Formats: sequence, C-alpha cells, structure tokens
Amino acid sequence: MLLRSDAGICDKRLFNLAKATPMGLGPVVLSLYRQLKTLGIFDKIDSVVELGSQGVWCPNRTLLVGLFEAFGRPVPPEKELSLYRSDSGIGRASSRHLHEQLGFKYDCVDIDGNFGALMLDINFDPVPPAYRGKYGLTTNHGTTEHVLNQYNAFKMMHDFTAPRGYMLHALPFTVHLEHGFFNYQPNLFDALAHFNSYKTLGVWIGPDWTLSSLVPWEPRLLDYLTLNSKTTHLLVVLQQKLHDTEFCVPVQGVYEGGIPSSAVSRYQLVVDGEYYKGERFRHVTREVTDTSLTRIPSREIATHLVKRVLRRLKLYQRPIAD
Repeated sequence: MLLRSDAGICDKRLFNLAKATPMGLGPVVLSLYRQLKTLGIFDKIDSVVELGSQGVWCPNRTLLVGLFEAFGRPVPPEKELSLYRSDSGIGRASSRHLHEQLGFKYDCVDIDGNFGALMLDINFDPVPPAYRGKYGLTTNHGTTEHVLNQYNAFKMMHDFTAPRGYMLHALPFTVHLEHGFFNYQPNLFDALAHFNSYKTLGVWIGPDWTLSSLVPWEPRLLDYLTLNSKTTHLLVVLQQKLHDTEFCVPVQGVYEGGIPSSAVSRYQLVVDGEYYKGERFRHVTREVTDTSLTRIPSREIATHLVKRVLRRLKLYQRPIAD
C-alpha cells in the first residue's frame, strides 16, 4: 500500500501517521548509532526491538548520510531523506523503516499497534515466550518515562534481550517539565547492572535532545549544566546482558545493606550467571561492599573463582542471537 505526502509517494512503513512525540530517534541517538557501528559494537547485531513505536527526526543531513555510510548501506534518495529531516522534534518517518534500511530485523512494542507493533501493554503484559531472548538490541528511546509500571518496563527490556545482547536507553535526566511521569538517575542503572550482572558500556549526558552531542557522565557535570523550565538534558545508557537469567529487582545501593531478614528472601542477584538468594544474597552483598577477604574461607574463595572462570568460558562460546 502506498501513501501520498507532501514529499511525494512513500511506503507506509516510512510515513508516520500517528506519532508526534518530541523524543523518539533524534540527533543524539542517531549520532550514537553511527559511533557504535564504527566501533564494531553493532557488527554482530541483526535484530532490534523498541519499546514504543517511534518516529525519526534529524535536522542535520550530514549526520543522516554519515549514519547510512557507517552501516555500509545506500544513502536514500533526497525525497526519502527529507522525511527524516526535521528540527521540530516530530518525526515524519518511522523508526521501523530506518532500522530496516540499516539492515536490522525490526520489531517494536506499543499498545496501539502503530507501525506493525506487537500489541503489548508495557504496564501489564509479559514478553511472549516466542520473543524472549530474541533480540541483539533492545531500545528505550523516551518510552518508559510515560509508563507507571517501571518494574514491568525494565523486565520487558531484560526479557526481550538475548544473552550478550545490548540494551540502550535515552531518557529524561533533568527537568523535562511535564514531559512524562519520571526522570532517571544514573544510580538506577548501576543497581540494574549490579543485580542482573549487566556490563555497562557507557553512561552519557545529552546536553539537549536537539543536539547530537554526548558527554560521559560524572557528577561534577551538574555544576556546568543549565537548569531552567526549558531544560531537556538526556541520560543515555548502554548495557550488555551477559547471562540467560530471570530479571532481578534491584535495590538502591545506599539501602542494600539495610534489607531486614524478614524481607531478604524476596531478593536475588546474579553473579556470573548464578543466582544468589536470601541469606546467600546478603553474604554476597557483604562481599561486594567489604574490601577485606580475611573473613571468607579460602576454600570458598577458590570454589567461587573456579565457577566464575567456567561460566565465562561457556559465555564467550555462545552467539548473541540466531
């Protein structure tokens, strides 16, 4: 089926009829995609799933051309590029079309079914068994801040992602006044990594969602960021899921040691693919927070190290996804 727009005739996968969101895939994400491809991180990734059916927008033609060139794909004709070109934050082109043009197999999740999305409610629905661990890249480009059930949203991210696959978040950091329900803090992703044994490859700040610039995060940056009612700083995080394990609910680091015995049985964390639950979880927490190993028997340390080595050897022999 073909649709006619002001830019001419285009495939319905390209033209965005319903979405007018000021997040989606903008210059920050497109620039990061290009860099990650150049660094080889995307070389073994052939499938992507997004939370939310997204639009694509970018005021910079050079950035768009550079993105296609980095992926070794033909640069689209000018009529098609013009649908990506926007400085308003409203994408007229669909993320599905862009990802497929870049060579990815693509799915997305949205309750409205837009762009052929899997019709799942991020607040309530689990990932269907056929889609669990299927994707080399799972993205959250400005979606979960609009969802009340944060547990289910981050569990979805985890469950969609294949072992050794990647999870990419680009989310509101400071202010974004009345944009969504939530803004996000770097320590959330520290806790997610700690409890689920994720590898964090990068945490960056986007000074503004209309720019293609990213700055590696460190707390002192707050002294240099402008904060006012129009501020739209982004928090961008790339993490790798290392193990085929169930999602573990994190506890904020400053409160982790204070979980009472009556509640500790509810929590578990993953260490090299092995679950640590209950009192065992508490023991591992003490190990992580206590720099002294003198209180731990040498036999226990040796056994733990052997298990870690064996799991790592097994891990690196596995492909990312079929």
